[in-house]
Amino acid sequence: MSIACNNNINEREKLIVGKWQAVSWLANGQQVQGTETVSFSFDSMNKYNYANLEIRESGSYKIENDMLFTTPSNQQEMMVKIIKITKDSLIFGMNRSGKEEQLTLLKK
Repeated sequence: MSIACNNNINEREKLIVGKWQAVSWLANGQQVQGTETVSFSFDSMNKYNYANLEIRESGSYKIENDMLFTTPSNQQEMMVKIIKITKDSLIFGMNRSGKEEQLTLLKK
């Protein structure tokens, strides 16, 4: 059973590598303004970059089960749920201050 879990994690780690562009960001079911400015990139060395307007963030990442953990440089680790990941789409589930959010990205 642990082999299957490891294979799923390895598959997610392979699928997440690349550049991703946000196409939908829902907060409590409502579209968030400025979604098109959000992008991520993940490399095979477990480094990531995030951009949203003038906000830039980079650091390291890891995947455990269905969770993505990101650690920006000199900051605390953050976590989002990977709801779905395929070769061309990625959906994160987040909870910010009790507000359910869902971010959908497509591979560039």
